[in-house]
Amino acid sequence: MGLDLLASVSFERLQAPFESASDALARFDERLRSSPVAEAFVLRAHFHDACAALWRAGEFVQLEDLVLHDAGTDVHTPTHELVRAHAVLLTRRRIADREPGWALTTDGLASLRGAGRLHGAACESTTGSGATGEAAVRELDEEDDETILTGEFAEIDELLARTSRVIERAEPAPLKRDDSGLVYDEDWDEEARFAEWRECLGRAQNLPPLMAASIALDAWEEIEPLQRSAWLGPLLAAALLRSRGKTRQCLTALHSGFRQTKYRRVGRDDFESRLVAFACAIETMAKADAKELDRLTLARELLLRKCKGRRTNSRMSQLVDLCLASPVVTVPLAAKELRVSQQAATTMIGELSSNLRELTGRGRYRAWAII
Repeated sequence: MGLDLLASVSFERLQAPFESASDALARFDERLRSSPVAEAFVLRAHFHDACAALWRAGEFVQLEDLVLHDAGTDVHTPTHELVRAHAVLLTRRRIADREPGWALTTDGLASLRGAGRLHGAACESTTGSGATGEAAVRELDEEDDETILTGEFAEIDELLARTSRVIERAEPAPLKRDDSGLVYDEDWDEEARFAEWRECLGRAQNLPPLMAASIALDAWEEIEPLQRSAWLGPLLAAALLRSRGKTRQCLTALHSGFRQTKYRRVGRDDFESRLVAFACAIETMAKADAKELDRLTLARELLLRKCKGRRTNSRMSQLVDLCLASPVVTVPLAAKELRVSQQAATTMIGELSSNLRELTGRGRYRAWAII
């Protein structure tokens, strides 16, 4: 679909914005490779991109609420929008933790869509699922035989060990989709749309990474393979950039890039304008992330000064890492992550208060963020 339109665009107009975006993204990725706050930046980027994904869908989610919900320390009852943002967050983490090309494989797409099979061993292979399952059962039986022969464990330990191995190799079954027609459109052929999008993705594999990602994302938004979870498209485009080696240190936050740019997609925009907008979003995101990386690096240096001269078992350095990795820190969150009392967490946060900003201005439910 996108490649048919690509023959009619002016490459002279696309050359400058795509080259500029490619250079900005490459420079930022190289800076992130050697940065001492790279891991903290990646963790924070997941939260920001999840909120931006809901913003693009016309819904607003507070960053603070998402952080607290992810940590299991909600102050209020989670809203529907917050639950959706958390789903985006978990999906980003899942894609980032796997191999670069996993999200674009048949099994990866099926798993991200919620159509995965029960056993993780079967999900790693597209064929021979029955043989794989039988091999897994035989392996479990052989392990059990060895355990019984060695006599190392008692009967109860053998049962617990076998149960643990089965649980580790199994994935939760996907929820059954409502096919009553009240939630999903019965005429929406998801499989055919997904096949069309994958065909477009395959035809773009010989193009440069940024161009291929822009076409893949544009085709996703035009074809609309999923009735729900439209936010998955930019994540797959970011996974494409990572699988092609354009970004190696992080999963590109495309939702954040589109939120920061001035461009807003409308139905009357032509294909060429949409590609240029994608390049501008990439460049805007890369420059903003470079500034954020500088801010985190400076904040780390200032916060670590507070840790000098402390005893070896002090948790202050761990609190500094938490403040860098989490966009928002509260006393219950710090106490839970550091495994200290809330009084100890309050004391340590107070010692760092000169380099932290209190967000709420209240005496209860207070939250802090790095300056």
